[in-house]
Amino acid sequence: MIQAFLSRTPVFMSLLALVVLATVGLIIFAPALAILPVGGAVFLWWVCRQPLRTLTLAVFAAAVTVDLVPEVPYEGEWQSPLYFPGKLLFTVPGMSLPLIDLAVVGLIGLMVYRRAMGIKIDPPPLPIPKPLVLALLVLPATILWLQVWGIVINGGVARVAKVQWHQMLAIPLMVMLFNAALRGPKDFHALGRIIVTACCTKAFLGAWFIVMIARPRGLYHEYATTHADSMLYVTGLACVIWSWMEEPTRKHFWRMVVVCSIIFMGMHYNDRRIAYASFQLVLIFGYFVSPWSGMKRKLTRIALLLSPIIPFYIAVGWKNPSGIFGPVGTIKSMLVGENLAKGQMDYRDIENFDVVHTWNRNPILGTGWGHTFDEILMLPDISHAFADYLYHPHNSVLGMFAFGGVVGFSGLWLWIPVGVFLAVRAYHRAHEPMQRAGGLVALSVFVVYTQQCFGDMASISWMGSVLSAMAVTCASKLAVVTNAWPSALEARKEFSVPENSSSPAGNLV
Repeated sequence: MIQAFLSRTPVFMSLLALVVLATVGLIIFAPALAILPVGGAVFLWWVCRQPLRTLTLAVFAAAVTVDLVPEVPYEGEWQSPLYFPGKLLFTVPGMSLPLIDLAVVGLIGLMVYRRAMGIKIDPPPLPIPKPLVLALLVLPATILWLQVWGIVINGGVARVAKVQWHQMLAIPLMVMLFNAALRGPKDFHALGRIIVTACCTKAFLGAWFIVMIARPRGLYHEYATTHADSMLYVTGLACVIWSWMEEPTRKHFWRMVVVCSIIFMGMHYNDRRIAYASFQLVLIFGYFVSPWSGMKRKLTRIALLLSPIIPFYIAVGWKNPSGIFGPVGTIKSMLVGENLAKGQMDYRDIENFDVVHTWNRNPILGTGWGHTFDEILMLPDISHAFADYLYHPHNSVLGMFAFGGVVGFSGLWLWIPVGVFLAVRAYHRAHEPMQRAGGLVALSVFVVYTQQCFGDMASISWMGSVLSAMAVTCASKLAVVTNAWPSALEARKEFSVPENSSSPAGNLV
């Protein structure tokens, strides 16, 4: 036990002397920080006594709730009450690794120590399906290959390369931690509450910033919180909508109405078109994946009754995209571009053309990390706001093709189709409403993440990494619980040879 180890006289006296010396030193050189050694020791003692599940859920809740400081929330015009904890979690001055990295690695180390010492605080985790294990191993291997190919062989910039792959490398580590800490579908309810609470918190903060701070000053802002919060908002919508669809009770209906109203307010003030596009795709995927329940039949009948009106609505909204026709205007701006009427190409169209040209130069292996994409068509210079913009195309999918080629993209993207496969397969084999809703939410996160990668820089966003890692973990656990992907133990039971039998059980030959 760790308590027994720390209670040994030499160990205890050594640690006590270290704390005393650190405190005395800080009293002399930095009195304001003198409490840190004692406070840190007490905190570490408390952490070592907590279940891994409690600590991991706390890290997850903090990651999705606090301000994403690296992505400049509120366009730098306001620091919300969640700005300082966000700065601590994602950007620690003077440290190459943010606190979230240290927390994930530290908790994994605590998990390994407890298992090695036989400490029974945490229950044994469910096994991860082998295809997912292989996909999550291929991801860091591909990142390492692109680092060697881009930096060592092709002479790229190492400083920028780290930003290109850092958040993607964190995904398998987070999956390892989440899998060890969570109990499976039993924790879906807790995860849903955390996500919905985070959505409502950011929705109210975003509304406060726009209505009470930006507008009185006559300022126009492209977004309220951050671009990446679109993924969080749509995930929150998926949590309450799929919960109601799988268990259509009055309680779930009114909870869905209230939560959706708050989240749609946050999406409105955040003003990201991709949030609405992602939400529509989530509904479409959920519709086709789900079976023909009574609720699905009712909604289909309503849609069929309204279908004659939809073409007229789109036709009118295409020419006058305002007011109640605003959604049509949002779709139009994504399809034809905002500047097409002026005879100009959109920034994203120019950038996509340049990135595709970069990929065409080496379609198999790409350029590797640490390289810019080619500017065949010159882009407006935005280095004053984003110094390394030529290393990070807004379309992360095309960026992966440009930097990794077909080989690199396949390795970086493999875990997503595997996760989708497990989520859908487990959903159709689950019987409890909570499990089925969890499967659809996991699928929704994959849809949202891929959409955000295609429309924005989700591959370098902490929000995308945290949500997708949790979705992968939930899909994995649900697949094992529902026997959608049998664990090794279940497979041995199924194909074990019974007594007085000449052939394995289950063999139909």
